[in-house]
Amino acid sequence: MAMTCPFFRLPVELRLHIYSFAVLHNPSITIGSAELIGSHPDIIHRLYGGKRNPYPGIPENHEPVVEACYNASLLCTTNPATVPLSVATPLPDESHEHPHTAHLALLLVNRQVNDELTSHLKILKNSRISLFLAYPHGLHVCRTLTPHLLRQARSVHIAGNYTSRTFCSARAACVVPTGPKIKYNGGAAPDSTTQLGELIASLFGPHATHAVQKMELRIYYSGEDSYSTVWGDDASPTVIALRNIYYGEVGIEVWRGRFGTGVYLTARPTVDGERKRVVSTTWRRLEEGRPGEPECGSWIVDPEWPEWRHEAVASDGRKGDLVVRATPITGH
Repeated sequence: MAMTCPFFRLPVELRLHIYSFAVLHNPSITIGSAELIGSHPDIIHRLYGGKRNPYPGIPENHEPVVEACYNASLLCTTNPATVPLSVATPLPDESHEHPHTAHLALLLVNRQVNDELTSHLKILKNSRISLFLAYPHGLHVCRTLTPHLLRQARSVHIAGNYTSRTFCSARAACVVPTGPKIKYNGGAAPDSTTQLGELIASLFGPHATHAVQKMELRIYYSGEDSYSTVWGDDASPTVIALRNIYYGEVGIEVWRGRFGTGVYLTARPTVDGERKRVVSTTWRRLEEGRPGEPECGSWIVDPEWPEWRHEAVASDGRKGDLVVRATPITGH
């Protein structure tokens, strides 16, 4: 005789209360990585003590961070988050090999609980979270450690830097990679191009699996000749986003400056629900790096975060900025 799971003997109302408790009620979650700062023995103990191992796919001497709140330092590249190590520094709660939240644990019970919890999340729209991801390392952590959080997201916000190692703007050809090489745990860098494409396709692709109200992508391309990288590099996050957004209203703001280029891309479902893509583009002037101006690259963190607007609202810019009106594109 088949045994009945004790959980299903509970009244439906009580099970729904348990589901509600398991759903994270924090309005925001920030995911990134933080560098460990301390003596060499302290860093080694932090990485390898107990049953821990360095998390693969992020820079050496870094650890993944998932905070149940908004933390701008995890997104910032000019003043990034760190973990100062000392005797008083608490150790991680558990090995990164077993990142089981209550929500994920319930999803793994069986198919019925998974279906009930998934359906319950669709009802609890007001309790869904805003997910903030640092690019590329926070994106990697989300895709490999906490992909289930996308089920609870009502909005996704991605911010970071992009520097091409293969695209040469002068010749528009592939060249030998230059610049400092980042060493990664596990010896291999993550495939950020694929990870970003899969995430965006899951939100706005032809077979989207997650319904969100809005996605924001803020990417800073450093260098005087960075504008051509935005559109000419096949691995550019802007190109990847446009390639994987099949349906929705897309707004693009291109901020051009002396020291770099910022691209702010937003996507949201069409108001009428029609399967089409509508794109509008604005070119603005990015003022940074000179006395009295913001630090180069600090543009990637929106000062209004964690607040965001559901409707498409253009950023404040200088008078005379060029605006290209929305153009509907049906199909893809």
